[in-house]
Amino acid sequence: MQSPAELFINAVCEQAKSSPGLPYVLTFAPLAQINPFQRLLYCRASQAGYAVVPTVQFTDLASINWKGRSVIHLHWLASVLAGSETQVETQERVVAFEQEMLRWRRGGHKILWTLHNVLPHNTHFPEAEIALRRVLVENSDAIHILSEQSVEEARKYYAVPDDKIFFVPHPSYEGWYANVGDKAAARLDLGLEPDEFAFVQFGALQPYKGVLQLVDAFRSLKQRYPLRRFRLVVAGNPVDKQYVGQILDAIAYEPEIRLIQSAMQEKEIQTLFNAADVLVAPYVKTLNSGVSLLAATFKKPLVAPNVAGVAQTFADDSHLLYSGGDGDNLLDALDRSLTYRIDDSVFEKILETYRPNRISSLFFETVTQRLFASKTDVEQAGQYV
Repeated sequence: MQSPAELFINAVCEQAKSSPGLPYVLTFAPLAQINPFQRLLYCRASQAGYAVVPTVQFTDLASINWKGRSVIHLHWLASVLAGSETQVETQERVVAFEQEMLRWRRGGHKILWTLHNVLPHNTHFPEAEIALRRVLVENSDAIHILSEQSVEEARKYYAVPDDKIFFVPHPSYEGWYANVGDKAAARLDLGLEPDEFAFVQFGALQPYKGVLQLVDAFRSLKQRYPLRRFRLVVAGNPVDKQYVGQILDAIAYEPEIRLIQSAMQEKEIQTLFNAADVLVAPYVKTLNSGVSLLAATFKKPLVAPNVAGVAQTFADDSHLLYSGGDGDNLLDALDRSLTYRIDDSVFEKILETYRPNRISSLFFETVTQRLFASKTDVEQAGQYV
């Protein structure tokens, strides 16, 4: 175990091996333990002249003053108000977080926020969450969005000034997950028969993921095609125990549906995805969906709502995305997926566009220009855009 200060110094010293000058330092929180998004986003940090320092808690940020070359990068904010029991307590926490941000700014740190979600998926105090984000927007030097629709959605709840926003999309997972198995072996591992059409849903088991809605649609699909054999595999970290109980009740008499209550080890992801005929992400509410990039990484068709990050990823072929209206709901999209095939060229273009090295380089170039370039530098750079 290392203290935040030790992590900071070690990261700077390591970066000094490949940089003749003082590096920029990007300290981020909270650290995502399972989702590799942050590792992919920061994968070109060293080449860009950045030392990256992970922290688990917001209170560990700004442990050392690196005035003039420091970025505090904030990600998910759910922990700020987590466990609050009263409105008064939430207000106190918002004020405390604002004071923390002011302390960072006084220390000469630049503050960057990545807008992953407009609001937390499950919140008991929406007004406090909105107030927290207003504080965040006010005190951030820049706001990173992962999909161009993010700002439009966020502005339904709080103002987001144009001059603070920059867009760099979510990277794909290409190269992160092993993919050396074949479909036959993967289906054998999951106990799927050769003549079964397999749908797979992967992700944390929470209400907004729409698992219960998928179970209902899957039943209806079986009724439409009584002579065909279907299987549904739902796998994910059982975050919401109550919701998991509801899922188990819903599938109690559905032998064709299998629930795997596990975040899945990285080496197992390829088994799950290679076994699938179609990936399904029937999210009730979504903004930036990593699963769309994960599906593209394994070159698997995806059934999902035609919104935000999903629509952005599959812009060249949205045939399996659904609007939710009459004649174009989840069931209709599942039906279309039985016969429709996405051309490999679509996946190749997605992988080229969202390649982690490319996205990471673009991210750091933009951060440097936004936070550290002089006004003259920015104006001159604009002449060549």
